[in-house]
Amino acid sequence: MTDTAAIAAGPQTPPSGGLAGRPLVSAEAGERFIPVPTHAIMQLLWRAEVWQGTELESVRTFFRFLAAWRHLSYAERESALIEAYHPFNPDRDTVLDQALAAEDTGARKADFIELVRALLERANYDEIPQDRLAEVVAEENPYGLHLEANLDEFEDLHVFVRGQSEQLARPDLLTGKLLRRKALKLVEYQRLLVVLKLKPLEQRAREIMRADHISEKQALRKARRNRRHLPHDSSHEFIYLKLFKNIPRTDLEMLFPTTQVRLKQRDMAMLSATAGGGIGMGLVSVATKVVAAAMSPIGAGMAVAGLFGAAGQQYARLSQARTRYQIQIARSLYFQNLANNQGVLALLNERGEEEDIKEELLLYTLLARDSVTRSQLADAKTAIEVFLNKAFNVMVVFDIEDALERLLRDGIVSEQPDGTLATMDPATAAAHLEAKWSLYLTAIRAREASAGA
Repeated sequence: MTDTAAIAAGPQTPPSGGLAGRPLVSAEAGERFIPVPTHAIMQLLWRAEVWQGTELESVRTFFRFLAAWRHLSYAERESALIEAYHPFNPDRDTVLDQALAAEDTGARKADFIELVRALLERANYDEIPQDRLAEVVAEENPYGLHLEANLDEFEDLHVFVRGQSEQLARPDLLTGKLLRRKALKLVEYQRLLVVLKLKPLEQRAREIMRADHISEKQALRKARRNRRHLPHDSSHEFIYLKLFKNIPRTDLEMLFPTTQVRLKQRDMAMLSATAGGGIGMGLVSVATKVVAAAMSPIGAGMAVAGLFGAAGQQYARLSQARTRYQIQIARSLYFQNLANNQGVLALLNERGEEEDIKEELLLYTLLARDSVTRSQLADAKTAIEVFLNKAFNVMVVFDIEDALERLLRDGIVSEQPDGTLATMDPATAAAHLEAKWSLYLTAIRAREASAGA
C-alpha cells in the first residue's frame, strides 16, 4: 500500500473538492469517518502490485473472512442493544415482561445510553457536549425558520454528529435586495442522531411551579399546554432515537418535538403592517358609521361586527403563515430522516461494523507490507491518511489505535519483543479466523446442551 518513503513524506495538501463532489472535512475538525465504501477499499487493497509474491486468492479470502468475523461480533452487539432498548421502545409490538418493568428503569436507561454511546464511538460519531448543546441550539439562522426549543422538557437529551461541511446559504431575492444581505457559510452535519427522553409531566409541573411561583394546578395546566402538539401516545417512559442527514447546525432545534414555530421578522413586519392598516381602517369606518348611524343601533352593530371581521381576517393570515412554516419543516424532515427508534440501532450497528472493517483492512495491509514498530504508529497513521487522500480524494483522521487493538485481540497481529508489529500472512490469517469461528460454534453447542440439561 505504501513504502518507507511514503511514510516519511508526511501529509500532503489535498486537492479541492471531495468524494462525489462533496467538500472535504479538514483533519483539524477531527473527522474519523472514512467516506469510502468497504468494497472499494477491498478492491484497491487486493491488487497484485500491492501483494507481490503473495497469492491474491488468499488475500481475498482473508479479507472476506475478516469482514464475516466482524459481522458476527456486531450481530451479537445488535441483539444486546435491541434487548436493552425493549423497555424504552415506543414502537415495540411485543409485551413487556412484568419483572423487567418492575426493575429500576433509571439504571437500565443509563446502561442503554452507554451502549449507544459505545456504538457511536465505533461508528466514528462525536457527541456535542451538554454545555455546548444549549449554545448550538440558540444559534439563529438569518435565512431559516425562527424556532424556539425548550430543552427543560427533556430528562435526557444527547446529540451525536458525524461529518461536517460548509454550505452556502443564499438569501431570497427580496431579503437580498432590500436588506442587502449576502450569502452566508453555514456548518452542516452530514449525519446527526438525537437521543431524547421526556420528563414525567408531574416532575415538569413541579419545576414550573417553583420557577414561575404559581399553584400546582396552574403549573400542571401549563405543562400540558407546552406538550399539546405532541402525539397522544408519546410518553416519558420511552427513549426516542432519530437519525437525520444534512442538517444545518443553525436548524438543530427543528428536530426537537417541543420546538415552537415563530415567524420570520419579514413576515411579522408585513403582517403587522397589513393588520395595523386593516384594523385602523376598520376603526375609522366604525367611528364614521357610529356617528352617522347614532339613531340606528342596528347600523352601529353591523359596523362593530365588520371591525371584528377585519381583526379575524388578520389573525387567519397569521395562522396561515405559521402553518406554512410547519409544512416547510415537515417536508424538509421527510427527506432528511434516515431512521427512527429501533431502526436507528440497526443502521448505526451496520455503520460501526463497516468502519471497523475498513480500518482493519487498511492497517493490516500496511503492517503486512512494511516493517512498523509501535513507536512508528504516528508515521503509519499519516501514511494511511495520505493513501486515502491520494486514492479517494478524502481527508480523515485515521483511528489507528482502535484498529490495532482489535487486530491484536483477534491474534492477527502480534507485538514482538523489539516492538515490531508482525502480521500473519493472509493464508494463515484466514485459517486462524476459520478456527476461531469453529470454536465459537462449539461454544454455542456446549451452551445449548448445558441449557437443555
